[in-house]
Amino acid sequence: MAFYVDLGFETLSESERGVTVARGEAKLFLFEGVAGPAPMRELGLFGNPPGIDHVSFLVDDVDALHDELVAQGIQTAGEPRDQDWGARAFGLRDPDGNNLYFLRWLKR
Repeated sequence: MAFYVDLGFETLSESERGVTVARGEAKLFLFEGVAGPAPMRELGLFGNPPGIDHVSFLVDDVDALHDELVAQGIQTAGEPRDQDWGARAFGLRDPDGNNLYFLRWLKR
């Protein structure tokens, strides 16, 4: 939970099952899963095991968000870069190994 608060998410509701958090219009339901190792996923779209590969968040200023997170000590996979598929983006992993991407579409 603390990791997502550090990413700028706010708590919307809590129950015995979990917590709903939001950042802008994006909402996530966080809950404690079954104990055991999760399959490791690379920050990339190919070669990962079946399942949800990543979650992407549209943000207003990718570079400012990256700088803010790095200043807080959050490790990212590198500086934001313009992607050949039309967005400026950077990625990171949450403490459970889930891949998260933050992006903004490039103007065409």
